[in-house]
Amino acid sequence: MRALVLSFVIAISSRAHAEPLSLARAQAEARAAAPSRVVADVVAAAARDRADAAGRRVHDPVASTRYQQAGTASDDRAWSFGLEWTLELTGAPRARQAAARASVDAADAERAAVLAELDATVALAHAELAGAQRRLARLSRMVELRELAVRVAERIRGSGSGTVLEVDAATLDLRATQIQVATARGDLAAAREQLAILIGRRDGSDLVATDELDTTPPGPFDEAVVDRDPRVRAVAAQLVEARRIADAERLAVRPPITIAVELGRARHDIPAGSFAAQPDLTGAWTEWELGFQLAIPLPVFDRNRLARATARGDVRIREARLAQVKAEVRLEYATARDRLLAALDAVKAAADIPPILDREVSLLDKALRASAIELEAWAQQARRLVEAGQTYDEAVLAVHRARAAWLRLTNK
Repeated sequence: MRALVLSFVIAISSRAHAEPLSLARAQAEARAAAPSRVVADVVAAAARDRADAAGRRVHDPVASTRYQQAGTASDDRAWSFGLEWTLELTGAPRARQAAARASVDAADAERAAVLAELDATVALAHAELAGAQRRLARLSRMVELRELAVRVAERIRGSGSGTVLEVDAATLDLRATQIQVATARGDLAAAREQLAILIGRRDGSDLVATDELDTTPPGPFDEAVVDRDPRVRAVAAQLVEARRIADAERLAVRPPITIAVELGRARHDIPAGSFAAQPDLTGAWTEWELGFQLAIPLPVFDRNRLARATARGDVRIREARLAQVKAEVRLEYATARDRLLAALDAVKAAADIPPILDREVSLLDKALRASAIELEAWAQQARRLVEAGQTYDEAVLAVHRARAAWLRLTNK
């Protein structure tokens, strides 16, 4: 039945030569084209740039120059050139560097979460397309049978054995199925467009999804999966970052010191009349001068209180957020596992539906052509086949949805 469905879908595609698109290929194309992945890459790269620049102990030096000249009574003058540096001698830079590295881990984990969510979204879109293909193929085949039923009803009525009611009933069934086919074509086009947008293709009219069903049962509950979840790892890394920032703000109570060195040249002049005993005595000389300065702020009043309080609050918020995310992931994990098991049980119970449908469609066609079945009985059986096919399609789609949720959580 699957081979028949796939061949029919390829035949009705706008481009029959299109190669069926596998789920793995669709996910790879989506990862390459998705704007969310590009944003996550940029965020991760920015975090790495910040980490490379974090932890600096020596700030840029400050250059200064000075010129001084005495009043008119003296020819004293001096000029100097100096440099000063601010030094971080506490452990705050090291803590800031550790916080920056933790922010890189958080960005990488968030990127992994974005990709996992993208893979799950693509898996659902791929499954929707495969389901739309199956439904259209089955309904199109049923249209052929109902057209045959209308012709048989008209032939029987023409022979004098049938009635107008039988012809009308067959025609109404045909019209209802044709309406369903039109709706199915719209669903198929929408599914193609949705998948095309996700994988970055401008035209999705030729998309044909492979129809593969993974019936591998999920493994037992594993608490380690919760800790490996990208969302949990992201919040855990953010908590580490908040703690390192809190350490840095605590150490920053001891502020950085500033040292300076100044080299100058001074001209000293003793003008005439400076000494009453020897009014004609004058003198002038020039000498180099070297000076040092040390500035140490005194943490007496401020003591970085606001920054420390903010950092401690951020730590408590991250701790609470981590516990919340773990609980949410644990619930999602258990729910996804239960739903996948239930969906697999349903598909297992319906495993013989496709071959039965394939066989019954062929038998109904032969019986109708040979006039070996009454039209009313044939119509009832045809409706039963349509309902059974829809039930099976829904069961398969439920497996795909549950599998996508499971893969997003387990990444395998």
